[in-house]
Amino acid sequence: MSTSPSGRGANNRIIIRVAIVLLLLCSAVFFVASRYKIVQFRDAKIDEILFYFKNGLAGGQSSSFTSAVWENIPYVIGLLIILLLPIILKLRWKKQPLRLRHQAYYAGGLFMISLALLIQSFSIPAYIIALAQSSKIYDQHYVDPRGVKLMFPSTKRNLIYIYVESLENTPAAKANGGMSDKSVIPELEKLALTNTSFSHRASGLGGALPAHGTTWTVAGMTAQSAGVPLKDGGVFGDRDRNGMGDFNKFLPGAYTLGQVLEKAGYNQSFLMGSNKAFGGRDKLLEQHGDYHIIDLTYAQKHGLVPQDYKVWWGYEDKKLFQFARDEATRLSKSDKPFNLQMLTVDTHFTDGWMDKDICKQQFEAKYDNVHSCASKQIATFVDWVKQQPFYANTTIIISGDHLGMQTPYYEEKIAGAPYQRTIYNAFINPAVQPARATNRQFATFDMYPSTLAALGVTVDGDRMGLGTNLFSNRQTLVEEFGGIDQLNAELAKRSTYYERRILSSS
Repeated sequence: MSTSPSGRGANNRIIIRVAIVLLLLCSAVFFVASRYKIVQFRDAKIDEILFYFKNGLAGGQSSSFTSAVWENIPYVIGLLIILLLPIILKLRWKKQPLRLRHQAYYAGGLFMISLALLIQSFSIPAYIIALAQSSKIYDQHYVDPRGVKLMFPSTKRNLIYIYVESLENTPAAKANGGMSDKSVIPELEKLALTNTSFSHRASGLGGALPAHGTTWTVAGMTAQSAGVPLKDGGVFGDRDRNGMGDFNKFLPGAYTLGQVLEKAGYNQSFLMGSNKAFGGRDKLLEQHGDYHIIDLTYAQKHGLVPQDYKVWWGYEDKKLFQFARDEATRLSKSDKPFNLQMLTVDTHFTDGWMDKDICKQQFEAKYDNVHSCASKQIATFVDWVKQQPFYANTTIIISGDHLGMQTPYYEEKIAGAPYQRTIYNAFINPAVQPARATNRQFATFDMYPSTLAALGVTVDGDRMGLGTNLFSNRQTLVEEFGGIDQLNAELAKRSTYYERRILSSS
């Protein structure tokens, strides 16, 4: 039995109307998503998003993503209703009813505009343009650490390296280089000002500038330990060659601080409150230094926390520092030097983890209180280390892993002022003093050779990877290129050298 022309026409109109509603729904989702990205995570780069999309969260904290979805559903529904109003109210166009084809044009136009805004909010056009260009920065400036002559002191120093989640100088007092009327992190402020801390300013707190490919946790760790940004070849990457898509290998061509110290006979441990597999950190640490990792899974397996324990991302910093005390004590009893590193987590966005047992409500904003509590915990741990017999021959380095990602929090503090946000650093009890610590323009990959220099290691040429020894007088790449923007323009481009000799081991 055939369908009449009028029946087919009715079916087509139904299909078109469904398509119109779907287009408007997508438009509402895209409008809300682009606004949320711009307001909440303006500084997050497409590299980071693609990295985690391709390589997985691997058990990482997903509640913030889930809550973000639920939080924005009412906005999507509200906007969808607004977008449907011209159709629902049967508005007229040039005194004529808004016909079905006009409704389709309307929905299609809104869809294209919303899609364009979403793409622009993630800076996808700039990302594609950059990857379509080629850079010789690695050919001309990369120094393979394997070929650098390193001279360790006769008595090798221990290293305690603390990566502090999202720690930058903005929460410090305005009088000392931050943007808070009253310092949120007075203990960390004091540690930086009374020890060695490299600053981009002539005086006061300052720090590392955000280099392309170093602006999220595992990328920040890679930069500071390997002297290179973290890239995976993007849309042009050869997954068979670089191995990172499947994540069997993590930058197999890189040679890191962990490998240098492993070869020098160090015992090495790394503590983190989350799952080590998040973002491939297990591969970075196990393939580049064979670290003993005490993460959430290890803590559950070995009775450090209950089997079902899960606070924030795993176990909180209160436990992290207690485990670090135990591990430092254990390592110090060996006749070998040790490299003890840790990654805090309480200050992770959104708003951080407020430990009610030890954190005080001193400020109106929760994130201020979280930072304040972190500052006290770190200072307390440093004080404990200073009281230990191994401290005399131990260097402590405190560094933010990257700039904070909770954009509204920092924008409120800056309030339109011409302020340069920088990543915190402090070198406590280094073996050497810097030639100059102020007016240094640098990035986090400069921490690699600088860490070795702080241990009393002579770094021939003062360069490793793309990093420069900050204790020396040699210019960093940021300084050579005339600023971080100029350097980032090159780092964003494709590099055959990076893809073939660092991203892979060919």
